[in-house]
Amino acid sequence: MDSFTLRKVEFDIVRRILARYASCSLGKSMALRIAPSRNPSVIVRWLEQTSQMVAAIRDVGLLPFGGVTDITDALVRAKPGGGAGGEDFSAIGSTLKGFANVRAYLHALPENLSALRELADGIGNFEGEIRAIESVIDPDGRVRDDASDRIGRIRREIEQLAQRIRDVIYGYLHNAEVAKLLTNVAVTVHGDRYVLPVRVDNRGRLPGVVHRASNTGATVFVEPNECVELNNRLADLRQDERDEERRLLGELSVRVSQRTDEITSSLHAMAQVDLLSAKAQYAYHFDMTCPAVSEHGPLQFHQARHPLLVEQAHQQEQAGLPPEKRHAVVPIDVRLGSDFDLLVITGSNTGGKTVALKTVALLALMAQSGMHIPAQRGATLPAYRDVFIDVGDEQSLEQSLSTFGAHVKRVRHILAKADRQSLVLLDELGSGTDPEEGGAIGQAILDELRRIGCTGMVTTHLSVLKAYAYTHERVDNASVEFDTRTLSPTYQLRIGTPGESHAITVAQKLGMPKRITAVARQYQTDQGKQFRRAVQATTLARQSAEQARSDATAAQLAAETQQEMYESRLADLHRLKEEFELWLARLGEMKPGEPVFVPSLGKPGKLVRMELHRQRAVVDCDNVQVEVPLREMMPDLGQPRVREEIASLRGEILRQVAETQQAKEEAQRIHDEYHRSLEMQKQRARQFDTWLGAIARLKIGDEVPIAHKGGVGVVTKVNLPALRATVKVGQEEVDLSIQDLFPQTGPFARHTHETGPRHHRGRRHERPRHDEKPPPPKPLERRSADTAVARGNREKLLAVQPGQQVYVVPFHKRATLIRINAEKDQAIVQSGVFEVEIPLADLEPVHSNR
Repeated sequence: MDSFTLRKVEFDIVRRILARYASCSLGKSMALRIAPSRNPSVIVRWLEQTSQMVAAIRDVGLLPFGGVTDITDALVRAKPGGGAGGEDFSAIGSTLKGFANVRAYLHALPENLSALRELADGIGNFEGEIRAIESVIDPDGRVRDDASDRIGRIRREIEQLAQRIRDVIYGYLHNAEVAKLLTNVAVTVHGDRYVLPVRVDNRGRLPGVVHRASNTGATVFVEPNECVELNNRLADLRQDERDEERRLLGELSVRVSQRTDEITSSLHAMAQVDLLSAKAQYAYHFDMTCPAVSEHGPLQFHQARHPLLVEQAHQQEQAGLPPEKRHAVVPIDVRLGSDFDLLVITGSNTGGKTVALKTVALLALMAQSGMHIPAQRGATLPAYRDVFIDVGDEQSLEQSLSTFGAHVKRVRHILAKADRQSLVLLDELGSGTDPEEGGAIGQAILDELRRIGCTGMVTTHLSVLKAYAYTHERVDNASVEFDTRTLSPTYQLRIGTPGESHAITVAQKLGMPKRITAVARQYQTDQGKQFRRAVQATTLARQSAEQARSDATAAQLAAETQQEMYESRLADLHRLKEEFELWLARLGEMKPGEPVFVPSLGKPGKLVRMELHRQRAVVDCDNVQVEVPLREMMPDLGQPRVREEIASLRGEILRQVAETQQAKEEAQRIHDEYHRSLEMQKQRARQFDTWLGAIARLKIGDEVPIAHKGGVGVVTKVNLPALRATVKVGQEEVDLSIQDLFPQTGPFARHTHETGPRHHRGRRHERPRHDEKPPPPKPLERRSADTAVARGNREKLLAVQPGQQVYVVPFHKRATLIRINAEKDQAIVQSGVFEVEIPLADLEPVHSNR
């Protein structure tokens, strides 16, 4: 991508913001170097990964990057003979464990996050290396005492010998005669040898080896003769310890170096995962959306916000600034490449024109870097081969370039490099020189951009460039709103309506004498006045069409949001249903005497039986049988308050589904209504443009149709500023409004029929969905109790004693009779741990052939 553009839109700041969300130095380094891609398939893959990572962080949590550091230098030193120390291997081991944790996190993600699960394949399995390092190195980077039998024995000998030496030294310190010879009563270690600080004037009075003098020369450090041999032995043991540590570290070096390439590759994969996590956290924090990127589609941003202004507002909020003192971020709607390719933006200074250019540039660069963007859902853009921008005067004292010269140099570079897949953004086109010549050059530049076929946006104050958008295909006007009452911009971008600089109005509001502003208005050219009046005549129709388009887009987004919420609720319902079914299956497998836990009692117990007809279970807790609801037997499946969810599942989900479906249908109705309105407005706008073109080509002597008696007349006079025309009808001259000309094509003609498709107002026929499940089977019909056979069977059942077997016809299995309620024609039977209430008509005595 163009480096000048990246610098001018401050893409580096976006990189630094992104780096703040990285968990380790690996991801931070990649975030600071992130760059846009030109490849549509690469961009789409990046964005899908970011979207899935957002979902993973939202539903599962942040990735476990703890312990991961950049071990590139440590791996170099970990080669045999490279001199790696314990701290190097501690860092390597900690990072490899981080690899394992992240790898396990990715593998555990659900199937619908397959783009993330695939990332785990790039992270190697280093369990053997982790065990080897942990068996030798402790978390502080020190060789463990149990790393080998030899080092354990050496360290025990060192500790024992050191204690003997300390005992001897402390014996000297506690000797009053010796203490008089010392500078201070303290033990000093010099070169792994224990020594005593003796005043220089007492030198020779303490038998021993003098090792050195202090910096002042007032003290000499003496090793008592009694400690010399002990210290010699201690020095030998410490050397043995170092030799054994080097041997153990050398073995680790051989082990690790064999997989250095795999570790390095995994390190790179971890950096990419960390970068992806940073993108997702950045997007999640600011509620960004994933744009749809295609090879040649249009650019459409709805409610787009400048990412750096969003960050600034966030910082101000964090600093505790009250809302009225924060910089408001005004979103804009922008589109290119659909009904027009070039957009000419006009309006007052500091009105937001340059911010609009930078917003579009930054969002395109972010999207092509695989980042979500601060805009509402539904954002689309093509994969630009390059994004070019020219903002600021870029004056250079060395090159002695004027403002105009700097613009010319930059635009020359852009025109030489741009192609059909480029986005070109030019600020203050035609400025910095004589307005007439600047306007001519601006028009020529717009001609060249149209010839190239690229999409782009330009800002200007020149009226001639506003007119250019009216007279050339695939070019349109836009303006930034300005409130003349408050003398402040609203920063709203209005497509289809050119803006004004409001210089005279602002000057008058700021106290410029009225006589001067009145003269200034007189100096405005007649051509300019005519143009402004023509613009005003078209503004209403264009604004209506744009408002309808905006409302339709908002309705569509609302409908899609409702649809997603609906589907999410259904997914929650299916999840809870599956968990409930798992619980039921688990109940079916439980047997008397099986241990259970009763949450309401807060204690364990043993299952006695379950009475399904009463939804109760009998549990033995400390030799006391208690009845508890069956839902108390439900295990915790890992979801918070899942018991409460199941208890209120039916009513709550039905209510949510009904509300969501109702909102979805309402949003769809609004969307359809605005779509029809938009089509009508677009058709009327086209008719108006045709009428305006006819008016613009009008000449004296032309025969034109009129909305007046006679129907046709010859133009004899046209007064466009007054919007009047004089037409000769027969021998009579008639003064008409300009609106009365060409009535059959203008917006003022009568429309006696609908031009759009007719819509049936009745109930919409809905086709059945292909994935709709068939209705559940009807339950088994109860056997009749009124037949002679049934009455005889009932008599036989009444003779069956509790504890005997009966046959349950609907279940096709035997059960044990518990009791019979003859008045209700019901029986309680037990099968396994279940007690079930069954109608007598569904039972039979057990015969020998059963």
